[in-house]
Amino acid sequence: MRAIVSRFTLASIFFLVLGVFCLANEEIVEIDPKSGLRIDPEGNWKLISASCSVCHSERLLTQQQLDRENWSKVIKRMQTQENLWDLGDYESKILDYLTTYYGASSQPKTQRVRRAQLKQIEFTPLSQSDLQSSESEEDSTLDDEESVDTSDSQKSDENEALDNE
Repeated sequence: MRAIVSRFTLASIFFLVLGVFCLANEEIVEIDPKSGLRIDPEGNWKLISASCSVCHSERLLTQQQLDRENWSKVIKRMQTQENLWDLGDYESKILDYLTTYYGASSQPKTQRVRRAQLKQIEFTPLSQSDLQSSESEEDSTLDDEESVDTSDSQKSDENEALDNE
């Protein structure tokens, strides 16, 4: 009995020390409760919030894991296709922040990442006969439901007549 208790105590102490060690090595990053962005010492998170939240939620940024080149491509695409203004000197600060806090290596690889875009999707076109057959099936289903409703109302009329007698 004593051996079991001492082993349990020893295992408990081991896991406690391991937990403290893991927490001590964990980098603590403050997160803005309103935007969900990581707060950096330079205050660039405010620039990101002000620039990006005009068009979309900041939470969209927190879901990405892109390197600097791909973040730059995203910004260029938004400028050409979605009328994002020229960021000027702020672009390098924005890219630094995004790469540091939401870059490809900034988050654990176990985190769910968006799937790649679907490519070469082939749709099977419906023929006119397919459309007509599906419409006729719907019509027959509706007819069946109406006949059930009619028979139910007839049964309730018969039950009322029996109750009145």
